[in-house]
Amino acid sequence: MNKKTQKAIFQHLIFWIVYLLYEEVIAYFAGMKVEFLSTIVAFMINAGIFYAIGAGYKFLKRRINNKLLLVVASFVVSVLIVVLAAYLKAFSLIIFQHGSFKIYGTPNRILTFVMRNIYFAAMGAAYGFAREVILKEREAAQHRLEKVQMLEQQQKLEKQALQAELNVIKSQINPHFVFNTLGFLYAETYKKLPEVGQSIITLSNIMRYALTKNEDGYSSLESELAYIKDFIKIHESRSKAFFMNINIENVLTPYRVVSLILITLIENMFKHGIFNQNTKEAVLNITVEDGKLHFYSLNYKNNNSVNKVQSNGIGLNYIRERLTDEYGRDGYELLVTETHNSYECKLIMPLRYHESN
Repeated sequence: MNKKTQKAIFQHLIFWIVYLLYEEVIAYFAGMKVEFLSTIVAFMINAGIFYAIGAGYKFLKRRINNKLLLVVASFVVSVLIVVLAAYLKAFSLIIFQHGSFKIYGTPNRILTFVMRNIYFAAMGAAYGFAREVILKEREAAQHRLEKVQMLEQQQKLEKQALQAELNVIKSQINPHFVFNTLGFLYAETYKKLPEVGQSIITLSNIMRYALTKNEDGYSSLESELAYIKDFIKIHESRSKAFFMNINIENVLTPYRVVSLILITLIENMFKHGIFNQNTKEAVLNITVEDGKLHFYSLNYKNNNSVNKVQSNGIGLNYIRERLTDEYGRDGYELLVTETHNSYECKLIMPLRYHESN
């Protein structure tokens, strides 16, 4: 017998002892004669009725599936228990009071016992019903808790998977080797070819930012925008003709933004876009309003390229997963409109205010 069962038995014993003393005190002050031994026996029978009603219902419920039949059977069993208990009380009085069945077994006396027994039967039924409701509610609450914990664990695993994916991408390049090589190339070329040297140092800044680890998944908006400007500058320096309408707001407020979201959108523009035709000028607009970042891009697609890389949607899927993970499905707006000739993207997402700055 475990401690929980022992505690329950003890609580029930205390209840019946207190109830017995309560009724005996009432009977004493009412001037009624109190027979202690017969009273104990009567209360044992009452307790038996109390528990037998619930036990009988459980027994029938396990064996009868039809609800109507279960109700009828439960009623019949309850009546039998109440009547049988009435006769038991009568026989106990005959034994302890040394009386006869003619005195304690009369119809009126039996009816009195029956009415008293119905009272305890109703108590037992109410107790059983309340206990069943409480147990079901506990099971439902436990199920809800397990479901919430499972959902939280799933979200945690998804977040870890996204971070692991990002870490794998970063780990594919040895940062020290890259930066040392770029530093060497910059030193060798800057004096003779300043423009090339400047492009190398810009590329170095881009690589350093891309490989910088942000534990919380956020970067300063200032550094993110500087990264984008350097990225565009590299592509502009490689092209003899470069047509792109750029409006990137200079933000002085120390905001923080989800890392690598914006640059992924910029990379998609350059991966598939046309930038060397003045009639197909690309557009990039990044502003901040009321603590939210507004991103807009438009580029015409290079459909004639023989070596054109087909998009597999991984970049966009990654962006949606990251933003949903940070803000929930309704916490941001991302609209992508793609036609045969153009690609348009609109993004609105909240920014964090970095107070330490």
